[in-house]
Amino acid sequence: MRLLFEVSGVVHAPLETVKDALFRDAGESGGHRLVDREQGVIAYWGDWWYRGEDTVTAHPQGTLLRHRVYNIARQGNWAPYLANKMFIGYRARLEASLRDRIAQLETQL
Repeated sequence: MRLLFEVSGVVHAPLETVKDALFRDAGESGGHRLVDREQGVIAYWGDWWYRGEDTVTAHPQGTLLRHRVYNIARQGNWAPYLANKMFIGYRARLEASLRDRIAQLETQL
């Protein structure tokens, strides 16, 4: 498993409050999903290369929300780069998406 991207930001709310919001609709662990409220992890993956992982931890200003993208391909682990056009612009999209998620969480709380 190779880390490709990591983005993070602070949700200005207590950890338990943020966990309640994130895990409310997370469902249960299954074949392509890990839901571990105690550890503050929600992960999801496909059959080929993608694994996305969200974690929450305490932060002095509230809760740190971190999103990581991993390449989990066992064979042809170079191919996701080609299939995703070398990930050009991908980090910017992840950062924008995380900012939107944080804003949405803060308005819900």
